[in-house]
Amino acid sequence: MTRPSASRTPLVALACVREDLDGVAHAAVRQVYVSALEDVAGCAVVLVQGPASWLPSVLDRFDGVVLGGHESNVAPERYGAPPAPGPRAPERDELALSLAPSAIEAGLPLLGICRGLQELNVAYGGTLRDIGALPIGAAHREDLSLPRDGQYLPLHDIAVTPGGRLREITGQDTVRVNSLHQQAIDRLATGLTLEAVAADGVVEAVSVTDASAFALAVQWHPEWYAASDPVSKPLFTAFGAAAAAHARGRG
Repeated sequence: MTRPSASRTPLVALACVREDLDGVAHAAVRQVYVSALEDVAGCAVVLVQGPASWLPSVLDRFDGVVLGGHESNVAPERYGAPPAPGPRAPERDELALSLAPSAIEAGLPLLGICRGLQELNVAYGGTLRDIGALPIGAAHREDLSLPRDGQYLPLHDIAVTPGGRLREITGQDTVRVNSLHQQAIDRLATGLTLEAVAADGVVEAVSVTDASAFALAVQWHPEWYAASDPVSKPLFTAFGAAAAAHARGRG
């Protein structure tokens, strides 16, 4: 009879997006997310795609949820704004906006990245704005003349909220992050706490105020240099520790 291991690897659900490649539908997510979760956070990863009516029935099998970034934007109709052109992923909207509150209610650790921060805000009743055409937009857009690795290098400083969860994780009042996004939080949702802000007022990190477990989302992309960046590594390590604690609790 095989005895269970004293230490079980936490299993996390990573939201993915349907993409058509060469005329064939794929469930897609960038490998850097999987690598960061496996190699830095110490988690096993399962991809989940919306719509997923079966997800509530298996949520108790997971030890965490990750809502990563994507080139698409949350549809304005999801937060009461008029329709507008832009890359959309309705299946991802449907998945994330139901999965985030369900995961929090179930006590699962949750990490949101870029689109994931925006989804968390909308899921809790907040709104977004498009900053791409605004003067501040340039500071939050990647330099496409650089190679991909260069586009994800730290670009600007953000102020970390004293006494917050991100301050506890990083140990710093100011950190330098990369910036690759078009949408940003407009009205912060009730139930979320501001964790960091850029000098131009763009919200850079939030947490779920009354969550029983780790529940943090950031506007930047910590996954790209997760193994070496002094901000990204402790963020993934903290999420991994929360997921491991949940796994131990499941027995």
